Amino acid sequence: MREALSRPVATAALTVAAGATDLLALTVLGGAFASIVTGNLIMFGYGISTTDPHRVIPAAVAVLGYAAGVLIWSWIWRSRPTAVRGPLIAELVLLVIVAAGLVMTGEEPAIVPARLLLAGAAVAMGGQSTVGLRLGAATTYMTGLVATTTRDQATGRHRAVAPTLFTLTALVAGSAAAAAFLAGPRWPAALLEPVMVGTAIVLLPAKIETAGPNAPAPPARHLR
Repeated sequence: MREALSRPVATAALTVAAGATDLLALTVLGGAFASIVTGNLIMFGYGISTTDPHRVIPAAVAVLGYAAGVLIWSWIWRSRPTAVRGPLIAELVLLVIVAAGLVMTGEEPAIVPARLLLAGAAVAMGGQSTVGLRLGAATTYMTGLVATTTRDQATGRHRAVAPTLFTLTALVAGSAAAAAFLAGPRWPAALLEPVMVGTAIVLLPAKIETAGPNAPAPPARHLR
């Protein structure tokens, strides 16, 4: 019973972290998402069309960082196929570094520090996406989750809607909380993501024998 309750709460905490990280990346670290590859590619195309490097470079940094995170954490997954807590601890360390950098650079980070922090955040979110695949849960991108749930409702499969709504609410809550913190001192917004990932680490087991029933194929093929 405890595990049945702790896993949804843990994945919700990771989703809150993703919402907060994306909000900070978009508004503070250069105008690109840390984990939404589709949106970044659109901004990349827009930047190319308008010859605007301030759109092209952050989008490219975020996409490459996310892909690097997926590749690195996938390698960890391959060498330690049952690990869950270890990869999350690696993400936590990276998010702490990003948070410390965000606090130290002040209200408006210069271009180079902002892009370095954006890259770190994107790598962390790529790693989190890989852990989500191990858990069989979406924590960083929701397009497939919404499409699958809606399709199942329309075709009579009657997939439970409540878990999807819970996940989407957690994502919105993360971005809203980060936005609220940004109205005052920045350090609470910077620390929200590590706190949420730390919560997930406490709630989840160190290892898991199998991925969830809806886990997709190897994560390197699922960039969105």
